Amino acid sequence: MENKRELVKEEFKKLDTKQLDSKYRINLGKKIIRYITSNFNVDSFEILIGKTGDILLRPVVNIPAREQWVYKKTDILKQIEKGLKEANQGDTKEVKDLDKYIDNL
Repeated sequence: MENKRELVKEEFKKLDTKQLDSKYRINLGKKIIRYITSNFNVDSFEILIGKTGDILLRPVVNIPAREQWVYKKTDILKQIEKGLKEANQGDTKEVKDLDKYIDNL
């Protein structure tokens, strides 16, 4: 586990209060899980602890190892983000022969 020291600048809102069970666990419950899954595509949580004991569960999405290179190459990631933005805006064109198009890139 990495020891990250980062400043968290974000507003929080109270969703619920939970107590520890007999094994010192906290069950987030259906209400909170429903809120998280409807707002974020999450499969795990990064746990951060503040100086005063506040605990932050940061939603994390894991990616396959073979795809991590995209996130390490910022120029490629920017191109992908630009392409997705253009596609969302309807700025697309139809390609009849994909192999020929790729060869001409």
